[in-house]
Amino acid sequence: MKHKETLPEQVQAFMQEQQMIQAGDTVCCALSGGADSVCLLRCLLELAEPFHLTITAVHVNHQLRGAESERDAAFCKALCIRWNVPLHMVRCDVNAYAEQYHASMETAARACRYAAFSAIPANHIATAHTASDNLETMLHRLIRGSGLRGLAGIPAVRERYIRPLLTVTRAEVEAYLQTLRQDYVTDSTNETDAYTRNQIRHQLIPIVKQLNPSLEQTSIGMLQVLRSEQDYLRQQTEHCFQQHMTATGTLSGLLEEHPAMQQRCIIQLLEQFQISYQADRIARLQRLLQTGGKCNLNADYDAVAKNGSLSIQKRVTLPEPVKPKILQEGENQIFSGFLVKARMVSWENMRNPLIVHKKLSKIHLDYDKIRGVILLRGRQYGDHVQFAGHRTVASVKKQIQKQVPPERRQNLHFLADEAGTIFAEFLGVAARVAPTAETTHVLELEIIQEQTNLEQLPESSLGLPRKTENGETSLKEWSEQFDTKEK
Repeated sequence: MKHKETLPEQVQAFMQEQQMIQAGDTVCCALSGGADSVCLLRCLLELAEPFHLTITAVHVNHQLRGAESERDAAFCKALCIRWNVPLHMVRCDVNAYAEQYHASMETAARACRYAAFSAIPANHIATAHTASDNLETMLHRLIRGSGLRGLAGIPAVRERYIRPLLTVTRAEVEAYLQTLRQDYVTDSTNETDAYTRNQIRHQLIPIVKQLNPSLEQTSIGMLQVLRSEQDYLRQQTEHCFQQHMTATGTLSGLLEEHPAMQQRCIIQLLEQFQISYQADRIARLQRLLQTGGKCNLNADYDAVAKNGSLSIQKRVTLPEPVKPKILQEGENQIFSGFLVKARMVSWENMRNPLIVHKKLSKIHLDYDKIRGVILLRGRQYGDHVQFAGHRTVASVKKQIQKQVPPERRQNLHFLADEAGTIFAEFLGVAARVAPTAETTHVLELEIIQEQTNLEQLPESSLGLPRKTENGETSLKEWSEQFDTKEK
Protein backbone atom coordinates (compact mmCIF):
# COMPACT_ATOMS: atom_id res chain seq x y z
CA MET A 1 0.00 0.00 0.00
CA LYS A 2 1.37 3.40 -0.99
CA HIS A 3 2.34 5.67 1.89
CA LYS A 4 0.16 8.75 2.09
CA GLU A 5 2.29 11.83 2.41
CA THR A 6 1.75 13.79 5.61
CA LEU A 7 1.40 17.55 5.48
CA PRO A 8 4.90 18.18 6.99
CA GLU A 9 6.33 15.79 4.36
CA GLN A 10 4.48 17.67 1.62
CA VAL A 11 5.91 20.94 2.92
CA GLN A 12 9.39 19.43 3.16
CA ALA A 13 9.24 18.21 -0.46
CA PHE A 14 8.17 21.64 -1.70
CA MET A 15 10.90 23.42 0.29
CA GLN A 16 13.54 21.09 -1.15
CA GLU A 17 12.17 21.51 -4.67
CA GLN A 18 12.35 25.30 -4.34
CA GLN A 19 15.73 25.20 -2.54
CA MET A 20 14.36 27.40 0.22
CA ILE A 21 16.80 26.51 3.00
CA GLN A 22 20.16 25.01 3.81
CA ALA A 23 21.24 22.95 6.78
CA GLY A 24 22.04 25.14 9.78
CA ASP A 25 19.83 28.06 8.72
CA THR A 26 17.80 30.17 11.12
CA VAL A 27 14.18 30.41 9.97
CA CYS A 28 11.84 32.94 11.56
CA CYS A 29 8.13 32.13 11.29
CA ALA A 30 5.78 35.10 10.81
CA LEU A 31 3.23 34.17 13.45
CA SER A 32 -0.16 35.90 13.57
CA GLY A 33 -1.83 33.20 15.68
CA GLY A 34 -4.22 32.23 12.85
CA ALA A 35 -4.55 28.71 11.50
CA ASP A 36 -2.11 29.16 8.60
CA SER A 37 0.77 30.59 10.63
CA VAL A 38 0.29 28.11 13.49
CA CYS A 39 0.37 25.28 10.94
CA LEU A 40 3.56 26.73 9.44
CA LEU A 41 5.23 26.90 12.86
CA ARG A 42 4.33 23.30 13.65
CA CYS A 43 5.68 22.13 10.26
CA LEU A 44 8.94 24.04 10.72
CA LEU A 45 9.39 22.49 14.14
CA GLU A 46 8.94 19.05 12.54
CA LEU A 47 11.71 19.88 10.05
CA ALA A 48 14.08 21.54 12.52
CA GLU A 49 15.92 18.40 13.61
CA PRO A 50 16.49 16.67 10.23
CA PHE A 51 17.60 19.96 8.62
CA HIS A 52 19.48 21.25 11.70
CA LEU A 53 17.39 24.42 11.62
CA THR A 54 17.00 27.04 14.31
CA ILE A 55 13.35 28.09 14.47
CA THR A 56 12.27 31.48 15.83
CA ALA A 57 9.04 33.47 15.44
CA VAL A 58 7.89 37.07 15.12
CA HIS A 59 4.47 38.47 15.98
CA VAL A 60 3.46 41.93 14.74
CA ASN A 61 0.65 43.60 16.70
CA HIS A 62 -0.97 46.08 14.31
CA GLN A 63 -3.13 47.53 17.14
CA LEU A 64 -6.16 47.66 14.84
CA ARG A 65 -8.63 45.40 16.65
CA GLY A 66 -8.33 46.50 20.27
CA ALA A 67 -8.73 43.63 22.74
CA GLU A 68 -8.67 41.06 19.92
CA SER A 69 -5.19 42.23 18.89
CA GLU A 70 -3.98 41.84 22.48
CA ARG A 71 -5.58 38.37 22.61
CA ASP A 72 -3.66 37.31 19.50
CA ALA A 73 -0.36 38.57 20.96
CA ALA A 74 -0.96 36.68 24.23
CA PHE A 75 -1.82 33.50 22.32
CA CYS A 76 1.40 33.66 20.25
CA LYS A 77 3.48 34.27 23.35
CA ALA A 78 1.93 31.27 25.15
CA LEU A 79 2.33 29.05 22.06
CA CYS A 80 6.02 29.89 21.71
CA ILE A 81 6.66 29.32 25.41
CA ARG A 82 4.97 25.93 25.10
CA TRP A 83 7.16 24.88 22.17
CA ASN A 84 10.30 26.65 23.40
CA VAL A 85 10.46 28.98 20.36
CA PRO A 86 12.21 32.38 20.75
CA LEU A 87 9.61 35.04 19.92
CA HIS A 88 10.09 38.62 18.71
CA MET A 89 7.09 40.78 19.72
CA VAL A 90 6.63 43.97 17.68
CA ARG A 91 3.95 46.65 18.09
CA CYS A 92 3.29 49.15 15.31
CA ASP A 93 0.84 52.01 14.86
CA VAL A 94 -0.78 51.23 11.52
CA ASN A 95 -3.33 54.04 11.88
CA ALA A 96 -0.56 56.63 12.23
CA TYR A 97 1.32 55.19 9.23
CA ALA A 98 -1.80 55.22 7.07
CA GLU A 99 -2.51 58.83 7.99
CA GLN A 100 1.06 59.97 7.44
CA TYR A 101 1.47 58.31 4.04
CA HIS A 102 -2.18 58.52 2.89
CA ALA A 103 -2.29 54.74 2.50
CA SER A 104 -5.14 52.24 2.89
CA MET A 105 -5.20 50.22 6.10
CA GLU A 106 -4.32 47.07 4.18
CA THR A 107 -1.32 48.73 2.53
CA ALA A 108 -0.21 50.38 5.77
CA ALA A 109 -0.45 47.12 7.72
CA ARG A 110 1.63 45.30 5.14
CA ALA A 111 4.27 48.06 5.11
CA CYS A 112 4.55 48.02 8.91
CA ARG A 113 4.66 44.23 8.97
CA TYR A 114 7.48 43.94 6.46
CA ALA A 115 9.39 46.78 8.13
CA ALA A 116 9.28 44.71 11.33
CA PHE A 117 10.38 41.57 9.45
CA SER A 118 13.37 43.40 7.95
CA ALA A 119 14.82 43.95 11.43
CA ILE A 120 14.67 40.26 12.43
CA PRO A 121 18.05 38.47 12.58
CA ALA A 122 17.47 35.29 10.54
CA ASN A 123 18.49 33.68 7.26
CA HIS A 124 14.85 33.42 6.21
CA ILE A 125 11.46 34.84 7.11
CA ALA A 126 8.77 32.20 6.50
CA THR A 127 5.27 33.53 5.77
CA ALA A 128 2.17 31.34 5.84
CA HIS A 129 0.72 31.99 2.39
CA THR A 130 -1.22 28.93 1.24
CA ALA A 131 -2.49 27.64 -2.10
CA SER A 132 -5.83 29.23 -1.20
CA ASP A 133 -4.14 32.60 -0.70
CA ASN A 134 -2.34 32.19 -4.00
CA LEU A 135 -5.60 31.52 -5.86
CA GLU A 136 -7.25 34.56 -4.25
CA THR A 137 -4.23 36.71 -5.17
CA MET A 138 -4.33 35.57 -8.80
CA LEU A 139 -8.07 36.26 -9.06
CA HIS A 140 -7.65 39.65 -7.39
CA ARG A 141 -5.01 40.65 -9.94
CA LEU A 142 -7.08 39.26 -12.80
CA ILE A 143 -9.99 41.47 -11.75
CA ARG A 144 -7.79 44.57 -11.46
CA GLY A 145 -5.85 43.80 -14.64
CA SER A 146 -2.40 42.23 -14.72
CA GLY A 147 0.28 40.72 -16.90
CA LEU A 148 1.84 37.29 -16.60
CA ARG A 149 3.99 38.25 -13.62
CA GLY A 150 0.92 39.21 -11.59
CA LEU A 151 -1.15 36.23 -12.73
CA ALA A 152 1.68 33.86 -11.74
CA GLY A 153 0.75 34.58 -8.13
CA ILE A 154 2.95 34.68 -5.04
CA PRO A 155 6.59 33.63 -5.55
CA ALA A 156 7.79 30.74 -3.38
CA VAL A 157 11.08 32.55 -2.71
CA ARG A 158 11.75 36.27 -2.82
CA GLU A 159 15.06 37.40 -1.39
CA ARG A 160 15.05 35.97 2.15
CA TYR A 161 11.26 35.50 2.30
CA ILE A 162 10.02 31.93 1.81
CA ARG A 163 6.46 30.53 1.51
CA PRO A 164 6.56 26.81 2.41
CA LEU A 165 2.75 26.33 2.35
CA LEU A 166 2.04 27.34 -1.25
CA THR A 167 1.01 23.78 -2.20
CA VAL A 168 -1.24 23.40 0.87
CA THR A 169 -4.91 24.45 0.85
CA ARG A 170 -6.67 26.16 3.74
CA ALA A 171 -8.83 23.08 4.27
CA GLU A 172 -5.69 20.91 4.56
CA VAL A 173 -4.26 23.34 7.11
CA GLU A 174 -7.33 23.13 9.32
CA ALA A 175 -7.52 19.34 8.99
CA TYR A 176 -3.85 19.02 10.01
CA LEU A 177 -4.31 21.22 13.08
CA GLN A 178 -7.37 19.20 14.03
CA THR A 179 -5.35 15.97 14.03
CA LEU A 180 -2.82 17.66 16.31
CA ARG A 181 -5.60 19.11 18.47
CA GLN A 182 -3.79 22.39 18.04
CA ASP A 183 -5.88 25.50 18.66
CA TYR A 184 -5.50 28.87 16.96
CA VAL A 185 -7.15 32.30 16.89
CA THR A 186 -9.50 33.76 14.29
CA ASP A 187 -9.33 37.30 12.97
CA SER A 188 -12.88 38.66 13.00
CA THR A 189 -12.14 40.96 10.02
CA ASN A 190 -11.71 37.85 7.85
CA GLU A 191 -15.45 37.18 8.22
CA THR A 192 -16.59 40.49 6.75
CA ASP A 193 -16.78 41.44 3.08
CA ALA A 194 -15.33 44.90 3.66
CA TYR A 195 -12.21 43.94 1.67
CA THR A 196 -12.07 42.81 -1.96
CA ARG A 197 -10.05 39.72 -1.04
CA ASN A 198 -12.75 38.61 1.40
CA GLN A 199 -15.42 39.06 -1.29
CA ILE A 200 -13.37 36.84 -3.60
CA ARG A 201 -13.00 34.23 -0.84
CA HIS A 202 -16.63 34.22 0.34
CA GLN A 203 -18.53 34.91 -2.88
CA LEU A 204 -16.54 34.34 -6.08
CA ILE A 205 -14.59 31.17 -5.29
CA PRO A 206 -17.64 29.19 -4.01
CA ILE A 207 -19.40 29.91 -7.33
CA VAL A 208 -16.39 28.79 -9.39
CA LYS A 209 -16.05 25.67 -7.24
CA GLN A 210 -19.48 24.61 -8.42
CA LEU A 211 -17.91 24.24 -11.86
CA ASN A 212 -14.67 22.74 -10.55
CA PRO A 213 -14.75 21.35 -6.98
CA SER A 214 -10.96 20.79 -7.18
CA LEU A 215 -10.30 24.43 -8.07
CA GLU A 216 -7.51 24.98 -5.53
CA GLN A 217 -5.65 21.80 -6.49
CA THR A 218 -6.01 22.71 -10.17
CA SER A 219 -4.71 26.21 -9.49
CA ILE A 220 -1.58 24.85 -7.77
CA GLY A 221 -0.38 23.19 -10.98
CA MET A 222 -1.47 26.07 -13.20
CA LEU A 223 0.28 28.69 -11.07
CA GLN A 224 3.46 26.62 -10.95
CA VAL A 225 3.48 26.51 -14.77
CA LEU A 226 2.87 30.25 -15.00
CA ARG A 227 5.59 30.93 -12.43
CA SER A 228 8.07 28.75 -14.35
CA GLU A 229 7.29 30.52 -17.62
CA GLN A 230 7.52 33.89 -15.89
CA ASP A 231 10.96 33.01 -14.50
CA TYR A 232 12.16 32.00 -17.98
CA LEU A 233 10.83 35.19 -19.57
CA ARG A 234 12.40 37.24 -16.77
CA GLN A 235 15.81 35.76 -17.64
CA GLN A 236 15.29 36.48 -21.33
CA THR A 237 14.17 40.02 -20.53
CA GLU A 238 17.30 40.66 -18.47
CA HIS A 239 19.49 39.45 -21.36
CA CYS A 240 17.57 41.60 -23.87
CA PHE A 241 17.63 44.62 -21.54
CA GLN A 242 21.40 44.47 -21.11
CA GLN A 243 21.85 44.03 -24.86
CA HIS A 244 19.90 47.20 -25.68
CA MET A 245 21.00 49.41 -22.76
CA THR A 246 23.42 51.87 -24.33
CA ALA A 247 23.59 54.30 -21.40
CA THR A 248 22.09 54.69 -17.96
CA GLY A 249 18.35 55.05 -18.43
CA THR A 250 18.50 54.55 -22.22
CA LEU A 251 17.43 51.63 -24.43
CA SER A 252 18.40 51.66 -28.11
CA GLY A 253 17.33 49.34 -30.92
CA LEU A 254 14.38 47.97 -28.97
CA LEU A 255 12.12 48.12 -32.05
CA GLU A 256 13.98 45.07 -33.36
CA GLU A 257 12.42 42.93 -30.62
CA HIS A 258 9.00 41.28 -30.41
CA PRO A 259 6.36 43.67 -28.95
CA ALA A 260 6.04 41.45 -25.86
CA MET A 261 9.77 41.79 -25.18
CA GLN A 262 9.56 45.54 -25.81
CA GLN A 263 6.92 45.76 -23.09
CA ARG A 264 8.99 43.79 -20.62
CA CYS A 265 12.11 45.87 -21.25
CA ILE A 266 10.12 49.09 -20.85
CA ILE A 267 8.75 47.81 -17.53
CA GLN A 268 12.28 47.00 -16.34
CA LEU A 269 13.44 50.47 -17.39
CA LEU A 270 10.62 52.09 -15.39
CA GLU A 271 11.37 49.89 -12.37
CA GLN A 272 14.98 51.09 -12.39
CA PHE A 273 13.65 54.56 -11.62
CA GLN A 274 10.87 53.28 -9.29
CA ILE A 275 8.22 54.65 -11.65
CA SER A 276 4.80 53.03 -11.44
CA TYR A 277 3.19 51.59 -14.55
CA GLN A 278 -0.06 50.19 -15.88
CA ALA A 279 -1.00 48.69 -19.24
CA ASP A 280 -1.95 52.07 -20.74
CA ARG A 281 1.41 53.62 -19.79
CA ILE A 282 3.36 50.73 -21.34
CA ALA A 283 1.30 50.99 -24.54
CA ARG A 284 1.88 54.76 -24.67
CA LEU A 285 5.66 54.30 -24.34
CA GLN A 286 5.64 51.66 -27.06
CA ARG A 287 3.92 54.13 -29.39
CA LEU A 288 6.38 56.84 -28.35
CA LEU A 289 9.26 54.53 -29.23
CA GLN A 290 7.88 54.24 -32.78
CA THR A 291 6.95 57.89 -33.35
CA GLY A 292 9.50 59.72 -31.22
CA GLY A 293 8.66 62.50 -28.82
CA LYS A 294 8.39 63.16 -25.12
CA CYS A 295 5.85 62.39 -22.40
CA ASN A 296 5.54 63.10 -18.71
CA LEU A 297 5.88 60.13 -16.33
CA ASN A 298 5.62 61.81 -12.94
CA ALA A 299 6.73 64.93 -11.11
CA ASP A 300 10.42 64.04 -11.53
CA TYR A 301 10.86 62.16 -14.80
CA ASP A 302 10.05 62.34 -18.52
CA ALA A 303 10.28 59.64 -21.19
CA VAL A 304 12.05 60.81 -24.35
CA ALA A 305 12.13 58.78 -27.58
CA LYS A 306 14.36 59.68 -30.53
CA ASN A 307 15.77 57.67 -33.46
CA GLY A 308 14.59 54.35 -32.01
CA SER A 309 15.95 55.03 -28.50
CA LEU A 310 13.92 55.43 -25.33
CA SER A 311 15.33 57.33 -22.35
CA ILE A 312 14.12 58.17 -18.87
CA GLN A 313 15.33 61.67 -18.09
CA LYS A 314 15.13 63.60 -14.86
CA ARG A 315 13.14 66.73 -15.43
CA VAL A 316 15.17 69.91 -15.17
CA THR A 317 13.16 72.31 -13.06
CA LEU A 318 14.12 75.91 -12.77
CA PRO A 319 14.84 77.02 -9.21
CA GLU A 320 12.59 79.46 -7.45
CA PRO A 321 13.45 82.79 -9.07
CA VAL A 322 15.82 84.91 -7.03
CA LYS A 323 15.29 88.61 -6.76
CA PRO A 324 17.55 90.43 -9.24
CA LYS A 325 19.99 92.89 -7.71
CA ILE A 326 21.79 95.84 -9.18
CA LEU A 327 25.42 94.78 -9.58
CA GLN A 328 27.68 96.53 -7.08
CA GLU A 329 31.43 96.98 -7.19
CA GLY A 330 32.88 94.54 -4.67
CA GLU A 331 31.04 91.51 -3.33
CA ASN A 332 27.55 90.54 -4.53
CA GLN A 333 25.39 87.56 -3.60
CA ILE A 334 22.10 86.15 -4.85
CA PHE A 335 22.73 82.42 -4.19
CA SER A 336 23.69 81.07 -0.79
CA GLY A 337 27.31 79.88 -0.80
CA PHE A 338 28.41 81.91 -3.83
CA LEU A 339 29.98 85.36 -4.15
CA VAL A 340 30.23 87.46 -7.31
CA LYS A 341 33.11 89.92 -7.13
CA ALA A 342 32.95 92.86 -9.54
CA ARG A 343 35.55 95.51 -10.23
CA MET A 344 36.54 98.01 -12.91
CA VAL A 345 39.91 97.48 -14.60
CA SER A 346 41.91 99.29 -17.25
CA TRP A 347 41.97 97.24 -20.44
CA GLU A 348 45.23 98.75 -21.71
CA ASN A 349 47.07 97.38 -18.66
CA MET A 350 45.87 93.79 -19.28
CA ARG A 351 47.85 91.26 -21.26
CA ASN A 352 46.60 89.46 -24.35
CA PRO A 353 43.35 91.45 -24.48
CA LEU A 354 41.78 89.51 -27.35
CA ILE A 355 41.44 86.23 -25.40
CA VAL A 356 41.34 87.28 -21.77
CA HIS A 357 37.52 87.22 -21.71
CA LYS A 358 37.65 83.45 -22.36
CA LYS A 359 39.49 82.63 -19.11
CA LEU A 360 37.40 80.61 -16.68
CA SER A 361 38.70 82.31 -13.56
CA LYS A 362 37.75 85.84 -14.56
CA ILE A 363 35.02 87.23 -16.81
CA HIS A 364 35.51 90.46 -18.73
CA LEU A 365 32.92 92.66 -20.42
CA ASP A 366 33.31 95.89 -22.36
CA TYR A 367 31.71 98.26 -19.88
CA ASP A 368 31.05 101.02 -22.40
CA LYS A 369 28.87 98.71 -24.51
CA ILE A 370 26.57 97.83 -21.62
CA ARG A 371 23.22 99.62 -21.82
CA GLY A 372 21.79 101.10 -18.67
CA VAL A 373 21.67 99.42 -15.26
CA ILE A 374 23.42 96.04 -14.82
CA LEU A 375 21.32 93.39 -13.05
CA LEU A 376 22.72 90.28 -11.37
CA ARG A 377 20.06 87.54 -11.57
CA GLY A 378 19.44 83.82 -11.95
CA ARG A 379 18.37 81.92 -15.03
CA GLN A 380 15.06 82.93 -16.60
CA TYR A 381 12.74 81.02 -18.89
CA GLY A 382 13.40 81.82 -22.54
CA ASP A 383 16.96 83.18 -22.15
CA HIS A 384 18.61 83.46 -25.59
CA VAL A 385 22.06 84.94 -26.24
CA GLN A 386 24.50 85.34 -29.11
CA PHE A 387 27.69 84.45 -27.28
CA ALA A 388 31.09 85.81 -28.27
CA GLY A 389 32.61 83.70 -31.03
CA HIS A 390 29.20 82.49 -32.27
CA ARG A 391 27.32 83.75 -35.31
CA THR A 392 23.81 82.92 -34.18
CA VAL A 393 21.58 83.43 -31.17
CA ALA A 394 21.52 80.28 -29.01
CA SER A 395 19.06 78.89 -26.49
CA VAL A 396 20.60 79.10 -23.03
CA LYS A 397 18.66 75.96 -22.00
CA LYS A 398 20.33 73.82 -24.66
CA GLN A 399 23.79 75.21 -23.89
CA ILE A 400 23.33 74.51 -20.17
CA GLN A 401 22.46 70.87 -20.88
CA LYS A 402 25.65 70.53 -22.96
CA GLN A 403 28.15 72.47 -20.86
CA VAL A 404 27.04 72.86 -17.24
CA PRO A 405 27.48 70.15 -14.56
CA PRO A 406 24.05 69.00 -13.27
CA GLU A 407 24.86 70.02 -9.71
CA ARG A 408 25.35 73.65 -10.75
CA ARG A 409 22.34 74.14 -13.04
CA GLN A 410 20.08 75.37 -10.26
CA ASN A 411 22.22 78.34 -9.23
CA LEU A 412 23.77 79.87 -12.33
CA HIS A 413 24.60 83.58 -12.33
CA PHE A 414 23.46 85.82 -15.17
CA LEU A 415 24.03 89.48 -15.98
CA ALA A 416 21.53 91.51 -17.95
CA ASP A 417 21.31 95.09 -19.09
CA GLU A 418 18.36 96.97 -20.55
CA ALA A 419 18.80 95.20 -23.91
CA GLY A 420 18.93 91.64 -22.56
CA THR A 421 21.32 88.99 -21.26
CA ILE A 422 24.98 89.90 -21.45
CA PHE A 423 26.58 87.06 -19.45
CA ALA A 424 25.73 83.47 -18.47
CA GLU A 425 27.92 81.57 -16.04
CA PHE A 426 29.84 78.67 -17.66
CA LEU A 427 28.64 79.82 -21.10
CA GLY A 428 30.34 83.17 -21.60
CA VAL A 429 29.58 86.79 -22.46
CA ALA A 430 27.33 88.16 -25.18
CA ALA A 431 29.08 89.07 -28.40
CA ARG A 432 27.86 92.66 -28.19
CA VAL A 433 29.72 93.31 -24.90
CA ALA A 434 32.82 91.17 -25.51
CA PRO A 435 36.08 93.16 -25.18
CA THR A 436 37.93 93.99 -28.38
CA ALA A 437 41.17 95.78 -29.28
CA GLU A 438 39.22 99.07 -29.09
CA THR A 439 37.91 98.44 -25.55
CA THR A 440 38.80 101.05 -22.95
CA HIS A 441 36.87 100.29 -19.77
CA VAL A 442 36.37 96.72 -18.56
CA LEU A 443 34.02 95.17 -16.02
CA GLU A 444 35.76 92.17 -14.45
CA LEU A 445 33.79 89.46 -12.63
CA GLU A 446 34.92 86.57 -10.47
CA ILE A 447 32.50 83.94 -9.12
CA ILE A 448 33.64 82.25 -5.92
CA GLN A 449 32.04 79.30 -4.16
CA GLU A 450 32.27 79.66 -0.40
CA GLN A 451 31.91 77.16 2.44
CA THR A 452 29.91 79.54 4.57
CA ASN A 453 26.98 81.74 3.65
CA LEU A 454 27.41 85.50 3.59
CA GLU A 455 24.65 88.00 4.14
CA GLN A 456 23.36 89.91 1.18
CA LEU A 457 25.19 93.17 0.67
CA PRO A 458 22.96 96.21 1.15
CA GLU A 459 21.94 97.87 -2.05
CA SER A 460 23.32 101.12 -0.70
CA SER A 461 26.87 99.74 -1.09
CA LEU A 462 29.23 101.56 -3.40
CA GLY A 463 27.97 100.76 -6.91
CA LEU A 464 29.50 100.70 -10.31
CA PRO A 465 29.65 104.01 -12.15
CA ARG A 466 26.06 105.00 -12.86
CA LYS A 467 25.00 105.50 -16.43
CA THR A 468 22.85 108.33 -17.58
CA GLU A 469 19.56 107.80 -19.40
CA ASN A 470 21.39 107.76 -22.74
CA GLY A 471 23.74 105.06 -21.48
CA GLU A 472 26.81 107.29 -20.93
CA THR A 473 29.11 106.79 -17.96
CA SER A 474 30.47 109.42 -15.63
CA LEU A 475 34.16 108.82 -16.37
CA LYS A 476 35.23 111.19 -13.59
CA GLU A 477 33.32 109.09 -11.04
CA TRP A 478 34.74 105.89 -12.49
CA SER A 479 38.32 107.28 -12.63
CA GLU A 480 38.19 108.33 -8.98
CA GLN A 481 37.13 104.82 -7.93
CA PHE A 482 39.72 103.19 -10.16
CA ASP A 483 42.55 105.52 -9.03
CA THR A 484 41.72 104.82 -5.39
CA LYS A 485 41.97 101.07 -5.95
CA GLU A 486 45.29 101.29 -7.80
CA LYS A 487 47.05 103.42 -5.17
